[in-house]
Amino acid sequence: MVRIRTDLATFAPYVPGKQPEDGNWIKLNTNEASECPPGALAALNALGPEGLFRYPDPTAMPLRRDLAGLYGLTPDRVVVGNGSDEILSLLLRAVCDPGAEVLAPDPAYSLYPVLAAAQGASYRAIACLDDFALDLESLCAARPAITFITSPNNPAGTSYPAGQIARICASGHNLVVVDEAYAEFAESNALGLLREFPNLAIARTFSKAYGLAGARVGYLLGPAELCQTLLAIKDAYNISAAAQAAAQAALRDRDWAEAMWESVRSRRSRLIAGLSSIPGLEPHPSQANFVLVDCGPHSAPWLLEQLAAQKILVRHLGHVRGAENALRITVGKDSEIERLLGELSAICHAC
Repeated sequence: MVRIRTDLATFAPYVPGKQPEDGNWIKLNTNEASECPPGALAALNALGPEGLFRYPDPTAMPLRRDLAGLYGLTPDRVVVGNGSDEILSLLLRAVCDPGAEVLAPDPAYSLYPVLAAAQGASYRAIACLDDFALDLESLCAARPAITFITSPNNPAGTSYPAGQIARICASGHNLVVVDEAYAEFAESNALGLLREFPNLAIARTFSKAYGLAGARVGYLLGPAELCQTLLAIKDAYNISAAAQAAAQAALRDRDWAEAMWESVRSRRSRLIAGLSSIPGLEPHPSQANFVLVDCGPHSAPWLLEQLAAQKILVRHLGHVRGAENALRITVGKDSEIERLLGELSAICHAC
């Protein structure tokens, strides 16, 4: 019998959103984009056979150069990963000795405690204040190996000002990682702090803002010495040639990307307004490509089931603090939002 680490005996894995097997669903549960860059599709079509039978660039250097140019950095301050999830895992491997503390607000991305447990680290969550505000005093007083701040917050959609991130960095933390998976949809970000704080890194992804969730490409912007360590411990050839080509093409498709981001913001406003008009529902302000809506007198699990019966998928995160009776809804296409609002209105009015 294979011996498994004893600390993994009660390991609770990350539970992803449902992925339906047929295409007849309205899928608003995993915060994917509803389209992808035309340039990325063209790049995949032009890849050629060598993109399959040759190994890809092992460090994705051409893509790292493009990202460095976009953000005014040098390539040695950029690491590309198999989705930003791999970046988060590499960071824990790089800075966490067994038993080291991983810190995050609560709520936050639910993968953090999973990755901490897999690394043999301890995980501590500091409860957010009202309206999902950061408890800055408690966060700044802690001394963890690594601190994750999801901004915009997942699942709340709350974006945290750069001044708050700066305060945490200045308080003496070893490493502060701002997880900006949804930052392109927000009004602010922490990019301007990278030159000021040597203990700050920013994780981003092509999944949401560039419509490449299926390609699995994420990246880190951070101190050169940290990035070189991540490159040393990452898996070999971790980003396929197809994914690298698609990501580079997506960066070149800047006009398309910016138009898509603006469209998401506009549709997000319509979604919030529509949810607010339904009796009992209270959507939270959002700076992401999703909206968290408190279901009030209605049961969120029951609404989830009623929508699923109409082949509409949304997400209930009942284990997440502050979202026990809430649904997280991706900002979909106009037609999808209209259908969702119509079904929700009918269900709630029938109660």
